[in-house]
Amino acid sequence: MKKSTITVIICLLSLVANAQYTGEPPTRETKAKDPLVRPNLCPKLYITTSTGCNNNTGIVGVSFDIPIEKNISVEAGLGESSWGTKLTLGGKYYLKPCHRGWAFGTGLTYNTGLNGFTDNLETQYNGGPVESVTFNLHSQTNVYFAAYRYWNLGRRYNRFYIEFGYSAPLGSANKYDQTMGDPISPRSADVMNLIAPGGVIAAVGFSFAIH
Repeated sequence: MKKSTITVIICLLSLVANAQYTGEPPTRETKAKDPLVRPNLCPKLYITTSTGCNNNTGIVGVSFDIPIEKNISVEAGLGESSWGTKLTLGGKYYLKPCHRGWAFGTGLTYNTGLNGFTDNLETQYNGGPVESVTFNLHSQTNVYFAAYRYWNLGRRYNRFYIEFGYSAPLGSANKYDQTMGDPISPRSADVMNLIAPGGVIAAVGFSFAIH
């Protein structure tokens, strides 16, 4: 009896082995690509770094974009500009929830100015040679109006964006005083006004989402 039982078990194992063998070499399984799943809740904060012409936080800067509604956020930041340290405070309205797609914003920027700013510029005397001249750049406050376009980056609502708009100075006081060197030419004055805060805004940036 015992011998018959062992024989039956061996036969069953043989049948199972033969059923599993197909006579074909094994094929490599293809792993399905995981779907892109983002968090259900909108981020609580965006930390943004950006650069550009008349950018809200200067040539290079950092800002904090804080959502207060699904379509509204307030932003504050600072950075370095051609006119000293630049600070900004503003708000945005988004056409899509979770702060995506097109947005429109307005706010204020403040440039601290610089003392002892030196550059080589054309002067009025001696046939207009280029000379080293020194200025005190006055602090300046501007108001800006801008349009933004945001795109998703990655799984966690990080963003890439572009910004276009216009920045206008508040007040008409002198933007700078020349402290050393011959008086600059009208062409050089145009250069100084060009690097002063204000004018067309064209900027790009990245926002890192905090949940």
